Amino acid sequence: MLVAWQPFTSGARLPSVLLLLLGAWLLFHKRIDLGERAVRRLAIVFLLLLGPILLSLPGSFNPTGTASVALVLALFFVTGLGLMHGLRTVEDHAWLQRWLSIVLAIWLADGFIQLLLGRDPLGVPMGSDGRMMGPFPDNLHFGLFMTVLMPIMLWRMATDRPLAALAFIALIGFVAGMSGARGNILFYLLGVATLLPRFSWLYRAFIMVALIAGIAAAISQSETTAAKFKQFDTAGEPSLFQKLDHMLSGRMIIWETAGEMLKDRPLTGVGTGAFADAYDHYATRPEDPFRSGGGYEGGVYHAHQMYVSVAAESGLIGLAGLLAVIALLVRWYLLAAPECRRLAAPYAASLAVIAFPLQSQPILFRPWWFPVVLLLLSGFIIALQPKKI
Repeated sequence: MLVAWQPFTSGARLPSVLLLLLGAWLLFHKRIDLGERAVRRLAIVFLLLLGPILLSLPGSFNPTGTASVALVLALFFVTGLGLMHGLRTVEDHAWLQRWLSIVLAIWLADGFIQLLLGRDPLGVPMGSDGRMMGPFPDNLHFGLFMTVLMPIMLWRMATDRPLAALAFIALIGFVAGMSGARGNILFYLLGVATLLPRFSWLYRAFIMVALIAGIAAAISQSETTAAKFKQFDTAGEPSLFQKLDHMLSGRMIIWETAGEMLKDRPLTGVGTGAFADAYDHYATRPEDPFRSGGGYEGGVYHAHQMYVSVAAESGLIGLAGLLAVIALLVRWYLLAAPECRRLAAPYAASLAVIAFPLQSQPILFRPWWFPVVLLLLSGFIIALQPKKI
């Protein structure tokens, strides 16, 4: 439900609360062994993420917002316990991945119905700028979820039904292109890279053709995506900074301001969740469109990059905590038995796509995004526990 309910009212909040209640019930009735390896590992991950948030609280530009993030993250730990309790066996993992595949296939069909008819079966129209929205009426989550979760959707299919997997890769490539966000295309390429070893050499060649054809078809159909790629033409920009900023749709200005936050508060940052509140204080460019009253309507709420965001909001301590989490996940994976690694591999592939640093990403602590990360994280950690497989 954490994924399937995303397009509907409350998004991931409702299933998150239900899983929270399940986790709390299991804890109350002592159905969860707090000394179990997977539980301890999940606790370590949450402590590494939560500690820097609490350290950023005293100097936060928005103490209430930072405290709220800390509280919600602590509750998500209990949600994660509920998730792991439902993934105790190989059959549980197969069931989850099967239903994720069904949900994503339904969304994919929904998107193409929307493209053909102008509206999907739920009445959601194509974006006013020609973007394919899928079942998400007010945001661009469709392309993001399809590309990030593609590895887990196609992991088994790549070996069992490679021709079907090849078709899905081409269709998802088209969706990534029609999303109007170059970041989704990069997520897509990364996802394909994780899947390639699952295919024979012949199918890998076909995948490259399908990949190029899908993206090229989308660019030919989407003026928004075509315009995004035209931003790589920076001949009219006088400086390297302005060239990069033009290519990255203003991200350089945002990241420069985030750098000022880190420079001023290197250890604890401006407060987790307080990026928008601190932005005007640290913006240095008079022409900055993201300032209050600037040319960018609504301002900027986050740094548009996970690592930059964590560093600006919770300082080097927060960044070190996040990097430590990634290092531990890699270490746990490498130390696990081969059968555990095989079970954890689909989750690892999607997590690797999310963690790739050279891209514009959603920030980690968002109520619609963190539950998806938690689902992958919980599945990954419990899969590495041999006695439960």
